[in-house]
Amino acid sequence: MIEVQVRLARAEDREAVLAFCQHTWENQSDYIHLVWDKWFVEPEGRIFVAVVNDVPVGIERVFMVSDSEAWWEGLRVDRAYRGLGIARILESQIQQFLWENNVKISRCIVRSEDKVMLGMMARRNRSVIGDYIPHRSIPISTVESSSDSVFTQLNNQDFTFAWELVKSPDFYGENNCFYVSPGAKWQELKIELFKNLIERGLVWGIKQSDRLVGLAIESSLENKSPETFWIGYVRGTKESLPILLLELRHLAFQKKYSSIGGFFTTCDLLLNYLEKGEFWKSYTGFFSLFQWDNLSS
Repeated sequence: MIEVQVRLARAEDREAVLAFCQHTWENQSDYIHLVWDKWFVEPEGRIFVAVVNDVPVGIERVFMVSDSEAWWEGLRVDRAYRGLGIARILESQIQQFLWENNVKISRCIVRSEDKVMLGMMARRNRSVIGDYIPHRSIPISTVESSSDSVFTQLNNQDFTFAWELVKSPDFYGENNCFYVSPGAKWQELKIELFKNLIERGLVWGIKQSDRLVGLAIESSLENKSPETFWIGYVRGTKESLPILLLELRHLAFQKKYSSIGGFFTTCDLLLNYLEKGEFWKSYTGFFSLFQWDNLSS
């Protein structure tokens, strides 16, 4: 029986980790080499490394999206060491770290084609709380304006009405109230976060007769082209959502992006409007969002 130890990543682990990450999948390239340097220095994240004789054979990263929420990503195990329980060993150490730091909630996403990870989640009795499909589109130079609709960047004066829209059950879109924060990390859209996003100029809305009827929040991806305008949240009425999607494509053009995209919840109405608004699915499956309680695991 081999002896596996777990520690935090060191600078000298980089070469060995990237070497075995070249063989993560048979017919798909990995992205760890694109994000490793950023991951290594981000203070909110921790890369846990499983080692045998101090040689890295597995990694997993946890990122604190807030004081109470952790995001799990980047589980990788060297092919020569798979089937030995290394994923479980890494997970145990991360759970202990989160428990010691009183981080209550954990989340991760799993592709619908990743049967290994889906099986692992099932064995851990972890629940799916939402499914998401990534979409893309092309920015447009003009958009036909509706006489009673105004697309605008929201500010602090709009906060009260915007927050009411986020919390109201009478609107369509992200019903679980999650913001896909930079790096594609699902985070609960709490009031403090929402205030911060408005103050940073990242929230855009549709107003009809001075009433806010739809809004969207900008985000970004860490390992994708900076040429993509990324949407982290959308919500609105049946009438405002088609207008909002077109205005966002126009906004992306004004900001000189070459494409626009986002992860969108599998709400039939929203998916129908995305198709009509010439957004196409950039993945043939979907991503399942899992959530579990660290303190009871």
